[in-house]
Amino acid sequence: MLKLLCKICATLSPADIEIVEQMSNVATILGNILDMDVFLDCPTKKEDEAMVVFHARPEKNSLYTKNIAGEIAYRIDEPAVFRTFETGLPSRNYKAVTQEKANVLQNILPIFNSLDEVICTVIIEYNEQQREFFEKEYNKKSTGILIGQIDSLKDRVTEYINDGIIIFNRNGHATYANKVAKILYEKLGVPSIVGESFENLYFERAKYNDIVEDPEKYKQKEVRILDFILNVQCLVSKINEDIKRVTLIIKDITEEKKYEEELKLKTVFIKEIHHRVKNNLQTVASLLRIQKRRVKNLEMKKILDETINRILSIAITHEILSTTGIDTISIKHILEILCQNYFKNNIDKSKKIEFNIVGDEFSISSDKATSVALVVNEIVQNATEHAFTTKDSGNINIKILKGETFSKIIISDNGVGMEVKKESDSMGLLIISSLVKDKLKGNLEIRSKKDKGTTIEFDFKN
Repeated sequence: MLKLLCKICATLSPADIEIVEQMSNVATILGNILDMDVFLDCPTKKEDEAMVVFHARPEKNSLYTKNIAGEIAYRIDEPAVFRTFETGLPSRNYKAVTQEKANVLQNILPIFNSLDEVICTVIIEYNEQQREFFEKEYNKKSTGILIGQIDSLKDRVTEYINDGIIIFNRNGHATYANKVAKILYEKLGVPSIVGESFENLYFERAKYNDIVEDPEKYKQKEVRILDFILNVQCLVSKINEDIKRVTLIIKDITEEKKYEEELKLKTVFIKEIHHRVKNNLQTVASLLRIQKRRVKNLEMKKILDETINRILSIAITHEILSTTGIDTISIKHILEILCQNYFKNNIDKSKKIEFNIVGDEFSISSDKATSVALVVNEIVQNATEHAFTTKDSGNINIKILKGETFSKIIISDNGVGMEVKKESDSMGLLIISSLVKDKLKGNLEIRSKKDKGTTIEFDFKN
């Protein structure tokens, strides 16, 4: 099909057509790597018309409803294609209109013959939404293809790709291998690639014809061999109605996998550390409870209770981290656990006190979470002890507000209110003020009215 379309163009010599045929494999590789539509356009005898002689159409993300090989590209719709034909220069991010009348962006590369004539263009198409992805992926995976003018040989292009590329002919023998593939196979003990059969170079038992007939089965595999972990992909391209060939794409992912394994081990190790810290804090709290039972002074018992609550509020952070293994925690989650634990262990069951936590859901660092938990613990502790002394029921509301630079927590109750004391007059206020100012880099505000309740809000830097 490709050769026939090249002949219809009537501008290409047999040697030119052979180059275009070689470039069809490059187009297929690029389309596979980028998951975008890639075309080969050749000039015709009409100066304002070119022919699409090859279309590498991705399975999922194609901008076209069908393969458009054989259709005409017009200068008015795709001016950058003709600019490249005439100047021999690459064209980047040029607007165009497709054969299906959709607006796209084109990235165009010239292909030259031995006489330094542009005989073909490689066109990569994408829409505006895909532009950022294209810039990132193309520069990362195919760096250098756009630098200067590329020549007509497929190996010049594939040498810019970081993956190993091996191309097989219709009989299943390797006809080309890029530098990356050669280096990799030398490390695996295979000194020569070109001329070898597919069966000798593939990493599993598979026959060449089986892959040609059922490419989906072998499309992508992860293979472990010697000290290497490889991502292996078999790409079948159609040369014409009767001939198909296979391109083997091999990516060395050994370092990536090692990093993943190290990350898993570190995560397990971190989770174990947090688990032990949590257990140690709970042990300290248990020892203080034992000490509390031996103390007869009511003031001392109260101080020990407050200290136990502070220790357990720190333990909550480590409890969550021991299950997730990551250093960020949902702020709403940690406050919910804190209030549940406080209600279960400290609230006078004769009083009906309800906790309500509302607001934004977001994550903060474990260090900041510990400070927030301590502050909220002090405020909740103070509210449950003093706000409802003359009431049998009440509400403690916690509202979380996420801001761009600072986030805020507002804790309010409908209790009896209080006289706002100076920091030095209360240990709880001293702890709260110190944590908000020094640890959270925020501000503290307290408002209270008699028989109307108290509202305390503090913010912390994101």
